[in-house]
Amino acid sequence: MDKEQVINENKFDGLTASEILRELYNKELDSKKNILEYIDITRILKKENVSEEQIKHTYNYIYEHIEGLKGSVKPNTIMHLKNNLKSQLGKYVKEKDPVPVDYFIEFFKAAYPENNRRKDFTWVLMDINSISEEQAWTTLTYINKECLNNNIKLNSAQKKDIIKVIKKIVSKNNIKYINNIKSLRQFTDILEISIVSDGKGFKVKYN
Repeated sequence: MDKEQVINENKFDGLTASEILRELYNKELDSKKNILEYIDITRILKKENVSEEQIKHTYNYIYEHIEGLKGSVKPNTIMHLKNNLKSQLGKYVKEKDPVPVDYFIEFFKAAYPENNRRKDFTWVLMDINSISEEQAWTTLTYINKECLNNNIKLNSAQKKDIIKVIKKIVSKNNIKYINNIKSLRQFTDILEISIVSDGKGFKVKYN
């Protein structure tokens, strides 16, 4: 059956995002190629008889599958897919992108003003796992300064995301950055952690 005919015969009434995928494409959204193909097909959903709520759910569904490619494709590919999705369906989605806020990323963006951002800045926005030790350290020193100047008071969710990145740095056993973090004694006290040796290397200990 032609895709336009599916729409015209109201075959989408009450369907979920995954059911719409099966009707229109019937392939897994597990690769750049498949996701791009499906994004192109979803332009059909902008017909009047498909609800904005269904379009929103389809947007979120595709977005989640793009997120699922992190680690297997390059960060600029993730950005390319998200830009295509937003171009096709973004105006129907008023809410922010359907992913939890990563507070470390929010601090990271504040630590790097717009005139001090390179390509690797964008990579981190797409996938925090691509953050370098130097970028993480720059962000940590920014947060430390803001805390000591009483400009911010970290809540538990913010601390959790910051500690997650600190653990990532410590796990690399680069003594330079481990010593740098240990030197931020007031900051680690605020986070209620300490960096300790475990005999083989270092680890983050909760105080």
